Amino acid sequence: MTFDFPEKKNALDQDARKEMERIVTQVRDDDRVRALLITGAGGAFCAGGDISTFAGSSPVAMRDRMKQQHRVTRMLYDLEKPVVAAVAGPAFGVGFNIALLADVILAAPSARFCQAYARVAIVPDGGGLYLLARTVGTQRAKAMFLTAQVIDAQEAHDLGIVHAIHEEDALDAEADALAARLAEGPTRAFGLGKSMLNRGMDCDFATYLEIEATAEAHIMQTADHREAVASFKEKRPPRFVGS
Repeated sequence: MTFDFPEKKNALDQDARKEMERIVTQVRDDDRVRALLITGAGGAFCAGGDISTFAGSSPVAMRDRMKQQHRVTRMLYDLEKPVVAAVAGPAFGVGFNIALLADVILAAPSARFCQAYARVAIVPDGGGLYLLARTVGTQRAKAMFLTAQVIDAQEAHDLGIVHAIHEEDALDAEADALAARLAEGPTRAFGLGKSMLNRGMDCDFATYLEIEATAEAHIMQTADHREAVASFKEKRPPRFVGS
């Protein structure tokens, strides 16, 4: 899924958000798709929401727009397939928060991240503060929102936001290779593991262990688990089919 509006640094209008929903729904529902790679064209990831579309919305229209965005946010958060984001240039506002919905963020040295909402006197959308606080901690997340601090790729890496930094001319290839490797992995195990981690952020330890026990009992019945055991015994690489 590539944001490709270079004339506005890939800022999202409502049509773009609806297209995101269409694509993510397809990814979720098509078993042949086993990973999602999110990128931006033209030297930017996503500069946030298209500010030219902000004015003049009634509260009802704005709530409808937010509910549509939240469908996409929730689908990405709950997606039981690996999601990789490749960030070059600005990932501001909702662009930052879309990146945070990925499981792994790769960045070029040009990457810049900012919760830019205070600059236009609004609050973060797309689950931003929820996601950011769980990545960098509550106090740092509040500071990043209040000051609209811009952080570069290295600082984002140091904070645990970015998994790895690759040179500009290597980022796309590295992201493609990682997404392809994850797409060849045990998709159901990846998906259940992601679900366990997400639910575990908001439950007590005893509840988490019950989730873990149920997930383990289920996943050991999959074809990929049987293939993993067989390949280990036969001393060969596994060939996972995603089921």
